[in-house]
Amino acid sequence: MSRQALHERASRPFTLDGETLAVRVRESRRARMTRVIVGPRRPLEIIVPRSSSDADVDAFLESKRGWIETKVVSAREIAARPPHLGLEHPGAVPVAGGRVPVERLNGRRAVAELRDGRLLVRGPQASSTEAIERWYRREARKRMLEAVMREANRLGLQYNSMGIRDQRTRWGSCSPRGNLSFSWRLLLAPCEVLEYVVVHELLHLREPNHTKAFWRLVEAARPGWQEQARWLREHGQELHEYRPETALVGNGLPSVAPLSISG
Repeated sequence: MSRQALHERASRPFTLDGETLAVRVRESRRARMTRVIVGPRRPLEIIVPRSSSDADVDAFLESKRGWIETKVVSAREIAARPPHLGLEHPGAVPVAGGRVPVERLNGRRAVAELRDGRLLVRGPQASSTEAIERWYRREARKRMLEAVMREANRLGLQYNSMGIRDQRTRWGSCSPRGNLSFSWRLLLAPCEVLEYVVVHELLHLREPNHTKAFWRLVEAARPGWQEQARWLREHGQELHEYRPETALVGNGLPSVAPLSISG
C-alpha cells in the first residue's frame, strides 16, 4: 500500500490483563479496512477509515483482543532481548549479514563511497552520519532494483516504480498502481531476506491482500520463505534501531576482513 496521509485522533484506552494501554488512533483517507499495528518499543496503534467512530474502534479492538494480547506479549519479549546481530560495531558498517570497514578521510563535502572493500567517509565529522545513511539508501536502491527487475521478469510481473524509504511499520509496500517501496534497512539483513521481501511485494501485484491465495503464490514463488519471514520477526527490531553513527566511534579500524560488495 502506498504512503497514506494519516490524521491523529485522541487515543483510546484498552485494558489487557489489568493493564490499561493508550491505543494510538490514526485515520486514513484511503483505508478501507481497520488494522492494528503492534511492535516492540512502540505504542499499540490502530489505523481506521475516516468513517469509523470511536465506538467502531473500541468494538474492533475488543474483537481482536486475543490476537492483540498474543502480539503484545511477543513484542515485549522481543524488546527485552539483548542485541544479537552485533550491528553496532565501531569502525564498520553492517551490510548483507557482514561488515564493511569504515575509513575516515578529510574533505570539504560529506560523502561516503565504497572503494576496495572499505567505506570511505569524507568531510566534516558532524555530517558523516548523514553521509553514511545516504550511501545506505543509494546502495539499497541499487540492490533492490536489481532484485526487483530479476524477480519481476522471473514471475512475469510488471511494476510501475520503486522507491527507498525508512518505514517504521513495514519492510515494503506495493500500491494499487504498482509503485513499490522498500526500507533501506533491508540492506542490513542477509540477502535472502531482502529477496523474500521483494518477492512478497511483487506478488501483491497479483493479490493485493494477505489471503490464503496470496500465501500460496508466495510458497510457489519462493519455497522456504517462512525462514526468511521468521528472521525478520526475530531481528527486525534491531534493524530498525541501528544507527550509522556507531561506525564512527573509536580510533582506528576493527580487525575485520573487507566484505566483497559491488559499488
